[in-house]
Amino acid sequence: MNQPQTQPQLRHGRVTSPSSRGAVAVELGLLSSWQVNEMEGGKNFPSLTAGPFAAPYQTDSDSVTPPADRYILSGGKTDARDCINFTNKEMSLKLGRPFTWPLLNVDPGQTFKVTWEYTAPHVTRGYSWFITKDGWSPEQRIGRAQLEPTSFFDDFYTQVPYYSHSAEMKAKINHEVKLPGNKKGHHVIVLMWIVANTGNAFYQAFDVDFK
Repeated sequence: MNQPQTQPQLRHGRVTSPSSRGAVAVELGLLSSWQVNEMEGGKNFPSLTAGPFAAPYQTDSDSVTPPADRYILSGGKTDARDCINFTNKEMSLKLGRPFTWPLLNVDPGQTFKVTWEYTAPHVTRGYSWFITKDGWSPEQRIGRAQLEPTSFFDDFYTQVPYYSHSAEMKAKINHEVKLPGNKKGHHVIVLMWIVANTGNAFYQAFDVDFK
């Protein structure tokens, strides 16, 4: 009799589809997959300060300090993972050849589906999606001034306190979002996987082209 397959334990993770900046960096040989799994930084973004998480989830673990401007896309990591924050010019210099971040073709208002791979357990509060403002400059690293001031979508578990519901608050392998309907051209999307029982979120970034 076949034994049921053991489900992988969930902790750190990365998006495996569609291709994120992290996936591009792995393909280029600049990073290993584990580094993309560990682009973690404070979950109070876009705030710059550590401390209690947003209402009504103050019973979640306090946030550590969120990523500084220019290091947002790597979750604040300033080691080799800093390449995730690079402009096209910086990447071209790094690689010694012309480079532009590949763009995912999308339509305004379409459903954008992502698939995650996780590697061991975190109690999940949810997922938060940010996008660049109209008129942002791809010649500059992403800072808060380049992004819309609030997320365009949040997908949160509502159970509180988390420690009474941790078995229910599982990280999602597949989830989706409706993209903004009023964007055109190249934009950067920042997706945060927000953890309830630590001070961190895990950051993933995508370059998209709204047709």
